[in-house]
Amino acid sequence: MPTRSQVEKWNIGALGNWASTVAAKNSDCLTHLDKAKTHFSNVHADWSGAAYNAAYDRVLEDHDQGRKLTVEVGDLATVLTGAVSTLTSYRDALLNRVADAEQATLTVADDWRVSGESEETVNAHQGLINSAYFELDNAVSDTARKISEQADIVRSAGDLLGSGLDVSAAEDEVGRLGQQDGKALADWANAPSVDRDPAVLDRIASQLPGHPLTDADLQVLANGGEVDTLPASVQEYYRDFYNSAGKEGVLALSEHLKTQEEAGNTVAASQRDSLANGLALISNEDVGTGRSPDGKLTGAGSYQDVPADIRELIEARRTDPNPINADTTPGGPTVALQQQWKDTNALADLMGQTNPGYEPGTELGTQLYLKSSDMVQDQFNPPGRDDAAGSFAQFAGRNDDSAHQIWSGQGMPEGYDPKETVRALTGHDWSDSDNGRGAATLIDRITEESQLPADDPRGIRGREALAGLGTMLAPENDNKVWDQQKESFANNPELATSVSKAMSANLDAVSTPGLPTGFTENKVFADGRVILNAEEANRLLQLGSYSEEGRVNLTTSVEQHRIAELTRLMQEHPGNLPGQLALSDAGTLSGRVDNAMWDALIDQDQRKGEEALNPSDAMYQAKMMGATLAGQIADDTVGKLPHADIATGLTGIEVGDTVESKVQEWLGKPEYEFMERPSEAVLKAEATNHAHQSILNAAYAAGQLPPGLQTTDGPVTTSVLEQNPAARQVFNDFLAERGLSQYVADYNQSYAIDLGQQGGS
Repeated sequence: MPTRSQVEKWNIGALGNWASTVAAKNSDCLTHLDKAKTHFSNVHADWSGAAYNAAYDRVLEDHDQGRKLTVEVGDLATVLTGAVSTLTSYRDALLNRVADAEQATLTVADDWRVSGESEETVNAHQGLINSAYFELDNAVSDTARKISEQADIVRSAGDLLGSGLDVSAAEDEVGRLGQQDGKALADWANAPSVDRDPAVLDRIASQLPGHPLTDADLQVLANGGEVDTLPASVQEYYRDFYNSAGKEGVLALSEHLKTQEEAGNTVAASQRDSLANGLALISNEDVGTGRSPDGKLTGAGSYQDVPADIRELIEARRTDPNPINADTTPGGPTVALQQQWKDTNALADLMGQTNPGYEPGTELGTQLYLKSSDMVQDQFNPPGRDDAAGSFAQFAGRNDDSAHQIWSGQGMPEGYDPKETVRALTGHDWSDSDNGRGAATLIDRITEESQLPADDPRGIRGREALAGLGTMLAPENDNKVWDQQKESFANNPELATSVSKAMSANLDAVSTPGLPTGFTENKVFADGRVILNAEEANRLLQLGSYSEEGRVNLTTSVEQHRIAELTRLMQEHPGNLPGQLALSDAGTLSGRVDNAMWDALIDQDQRKGEEALNPSDAMYQAKMMGATLAGQIADDTVGKLPHADIATGLTGIEVGDTVESKVQEWLGKPEYEFMERPSEAVLKAEATNHAHQSILNAAYAAGQLPPGLQTTDGPVTTSVLEQNPAARQVFNDFLAERGLSQYVADYNQSYAIDLGQQGGS
């Protein structure tokens, strides 16, 4: 994502200069072609016969074919000229939006973030800037693709010139270039080291297609759809390129570009991205080049399009009797195994370079999950093993269908055991690599899909996976698995955070008003509701509490749940709040989360000793941050929209996204410091303030807050109540009229953090 300063420095005029140079050279070429033809016409008076006729026919053929080449070159100049006006227009539109924001006395940072005093004005200008930015970004991608496509056609036409083939077929022959480049790369990799010219690699890298998919295409893939707009020439190029180059050629080019990238070569970095993107494209069953008359995707990718020796490397297992090429490698099986691990690490490193949004095909993703699981179960731990396994899992996790197959077993071969694969990934200690980020993608998919509509096929399977989350990671009847997962989550904060997001987005599966202690089974209902076995739900809450971000996710969501419930009851039962609140599950839910956090913190303390946080302080930190962030979110979403439907602001996947951004913003602040638990008296005072602020937010959102407790932007804060005796009296009267004193007392109790009687699990 280019920054503001980068966009301001763009020299778009350089494209115009390039276009002028191309056009001028093209004109020179036409002149020379005409001169050759004219020359042979002029000598006809002095030269005739069969030899002349043959020579003239050849010159005439070259002239005609050459002019066809100049047509393609001229089209390239036209594309470049059009790019200048297009990009200039979109860039000017974006920078004008920035100027408008600054004219409104707002600040626009280098990352395009708008800040200022009026939140409404900030949001309005931020939306305009975001829209203009993404329009420019799409224009850049589209322009780059058009230039790349036309440049390939010119290259193809140049190859055809003088070959006896019609240059007009250049566009149809572009794919053939992939075979040429791939073969050249394979020849380079197989040549003696003294004969390897790095310039060959640089030339091939410069010819890789760039930007084959637009942001809109990538969004279609992210939503589970199919892309049918990939140029056939690009698909054909990459297929032929990869299969002609093979594993040795592809990895040689990747390592060459990596060395240049590490030396600061940004062009090489982009070229390496293109190399990785191509592997994703040729493998993806949802990326094609068009539609058949019956609407089916054509020209789609496939795992079988991945070079056979790369597939062999991916499918190699620790239980194989011999490593790859054991019989032909000098030094025998030992050296062959070392080379196999080296190639595995290099392939994983390349896949990690794939641009965001580029997904592997379902079968490739599934194979990479299986590979990752197998690698971490190996009794040997060669250098880079966990990094490579984590990279494979992270790349695989971009494809939700792959994650679904691994988790459920659907579409997998007979004898496949989902529990073995999943638990190997989630039960491994990833602390020396990605802290469990790759393994966590299996859970991320569940969180996302569980929020989709009840009749959405992906939503159905996501909720089925959610209902089985406890059985997979924290089974009530299998303490051996439970102990293994606890140990893993204590070492892998990414896994803990991922589970916390799944639980935070689905608190209604943990308990509901009238059933505060939860449910006796795991079940999915036809209307999309999910319920979780109470013990397994408690265990999942504990797993989500092994990271600081996970604890804050949970406490924030519990507080949101509390505010949402209070708002709904104020709207629907303003005259009987005490009676309705008696059925509330909010207090019990808060207690269950407290218990889970405490158990996780005590367990972590026992495992890590001095490295662990003080459990009481960590509990206080999470609860105070949760209450504060929930109040901020309520103020940002519902507090600014009186009488808004609370369900749209404080439930569902929107909450997950909002909580995540708020939590990460808080934890990422330079001034962020860990807080120690204060005295009991101060703790109770803080809890009362949070309870009062929750009531203020909920009453305002429900349209029940007295005018004296409102401002133009929303409800007053508790600090106003402290400073304004009149406002304090209005608020006290409101509490008494609505019978909310017991609610405040119950709220305070949930913040006592007195867990001395808690039992570990």
